[in-house]
Amino acid sequence: MGYRKVWLLSMKESKINYEEFVSRIRCQLYEIIPEDLNMEVNPVLKNNSVHLDSLVLFRDSCGCSPSFYLQDYYAQYLRGVEIDALAEDIYERWQSFMDNSGDVLPDLSFEHCRNFVVYRLVNAAKNKEILKDIPHIPFFDLAIVFYYLINSDINGIQSLRINNHIMKNWNTNTQEMFELAQENTPRLFPENFRSMTDYARQFADSLCCSADLPLERSPYILTNSNGINGASVWLYPGILDRVGEELGENFYILPSSTHELLILREQLGFTSPELLKMVFHVNRECVDAEEFLSDNIYYYHIEKKAIKMIPAVGSTQKGTLQNDQNPLL
Repeated sequence: MGYRKVWLLSMKESKINYEEFVSRIRCQLYEIIPEDLNMEVNPVLKNNSVHLDSLVLFRDSCGCSPSFYLQDYYAQYLRGVEIDALAEDIYERWQSFMDNSGDVLPDLSFEHCRNFVVYRLVNAAKNKEILKDIPHIPFFDLAIVFYYLINSDINGIQSLRINNHIMKNWNTNTQEMFELAQENTPRLFPENFRSMTDYARQFADSLCCSADLPLERSPYILTNSNGINGASVWLYPGILDRVGEELGENFYILPSSTHELLILREQLGFTSPELLKMVFHVNRECVDAEEFLSDNIYYYHIEKKAIKMIPAVGSTQKGTLQNDQNPLL
């Protein structure tokens, strides 16, 4: 009896591999979704050339459906969430989407979409293949890419990456896309610049710094209002001047992830090699592959209004950009 109990407990605690998980969650979904609902799982190429499996529920007569990335759900399963609960979550989220907008074909006309064209920053080298098919602007070792924002709420962001085919159908060009995004992105996702001390006061248990860290030694976080794809705030008109006025000195820009930038005062005394080592370590240990932005760091001189890229060891990339220069030039 004792051995049987131990065996049953070990079976309960063991985790199945990803392929088996995909098979089981599909079976679980088939048990709860209506018979007229179709299901597909397709590979999708995401940021930084990360391949994810997208599960889609759809009816033939419906306009569009959300994608559910199964790797994310597998991570939840490994943390202890039951497969049936994950299947219920997918179906409930699909129902919520359909209740709000799913039965209506999205209006993809340029006149409708032009007010919702936004930009994001991605790593150029890691997105080499994707960049071949989409309009983009080089920006140091990064690239500015464009999305049509479908919806943004407490559940996240729904967006469509704008490719060359869409841009051609809109009869527009990269210059106009950038100008539209330069107006829309700050309006739709306002900047958020706060010291890490402020964050620590709210989330002291989840941050490495003390809530008692003196403000003058505190790093700053630069992101947007919802913290998603917030590194693009770097491109907002006048943002570096506003940061410089707040700090009153030159500063370093550390690419924490695609979602945020870390701002460090020059007077903190860190050397460039120390900061490059820090960024390299954090990128390998703490940042998901899809959210990686860069191993390089950047330095802003407030009087010269110039950004200088300081490349990681072994990198051949260099660059200096005046703050008032258009990235298209």
